[in-house]
Amino acid sequence: MIAYKFLSAGAVAPFTRRPWPLPSPAGAGPWLDAPDDRPEHGVHACRVRDLAFWLDSELWRVELDDPLRDGQRQIIGSRGRLVERISRWDESSARGFAEACAWRARDRSVAALRGSAFDQDAALLVGCSSLSELRSVSNGISTRSCGLPAALAGYLAETVDFLLAGDSACSTYISARSAVVAERGDEDAFGEEREEQSWALAERLGLSPQRDV
Repeated sequence: MIAYKFLSAGAVAPFTRRPWPLPSPAGAGPWLDAPDDRPEHGVHACRVRDLAFWLDSELWRVELDDPLRDGQRQIIGSRGRLVERISRWDESSARGFAEACAWRARDRSVAALRGSAFDQDAALLVGCSSLSELRSVSNGISTRSCGLPAALAGYLAETVDFLLAGDSACSTYISARSAVVAERGDEDAFGEEREEQSWALAERLGLSPQRDV
């Protein structure tokens, strides 16, 4: 099965720190076997819809071998190998993706504020045209307000803080968490937003135009 795998720089697994053998000009790399027969210790990858849950420095197309099973937002195989690095995913594209997620979070926050009659705060956020302005306005709202406006503005400010500090992955996570606040504590909103982020990322990278992978 062909799936996707985020790895740290140098094709290193982010959790186990195990390096993956690289492909050669002739084709896919050597197989990387699971460390043992325990199902949870298999080789992990993900589908397109779960990309945003696993962001890291490198993105690879991988092949997983049977038997396969579904894990939490991932697919687990008995072994796997690297097929091709997705070259369009780099530091610049990661930042661009995080910026798009931040503005998406801004728009969702505006809709939530308008729906609760916080029109003045919503208008302030709508007027932002740069990340620095969004951070400044959000910090102002979170300082002088309480309740929904303060919570949403706090998430927006933190989203931009991590983005500008160079941590795009954490920024996208925080922007997705803000969906839970916008939906009045509905935890399902986080997973739904992460999936929407995943589809948006796939479109940016040209991975799959359809939601069936």
